[in-house]
Amino acid sequence: MPEALRIVTFISLGLILLLIEMFTPGFSIPGISGIVLLVIGCYKAFALSPLWGIFISLSSLLLVVVFFKLFQRSPMWRKIRLDARETKEQGFSSSLDLSGLLHKSGVTVSILRPAGIALIDGKRIDVIAESLFINKDKKVNVVKVEGNKVTVKEEV
Repeated sequence: MPEALRIVTFISLGLILLLIEMFTPGFSIPGISGIVLLVIGCYKAFALSPLWGIFISLSSLLLVVVFFKLFQRSPMWRKIRLDARETKEQGFSSSLDLSGLLHKSGVTVSILRPAGIALIDGKRIDVIAESLFINKDKKVNVVKVEGNKVTVKEEV
């Protein structure tokens, strides 16, 4: 088989295997084999002539990049890609919004060493004491809320 035909075969099989890899989960045998065949094809092209090697390498790289860019705009890509987003506007949240508890009072349900539970606005809330220790059934004020971390201080 002539060397040019061998190079075209390696490059073509490499591109076909990369195409197959796009539809299989993970990075597995078709992807690795496709990359190896593309590298072998480029190496053989360099052995044929440095100018052909550069041309084949750049055109293969350009072909792969253009194909992936065009594929991302195709209807098939939209079918296999997950587009769902869980935003706050749609009512999704990774944690409760506790910012409304700032400057409110409550009572400790457990001993805070420094973490524990307090009853604030009729809800059991995990809290952290600003000091190292607060006894059970003590009045506390919420002094800081950062995400789901509620910091309390004992009322005096």
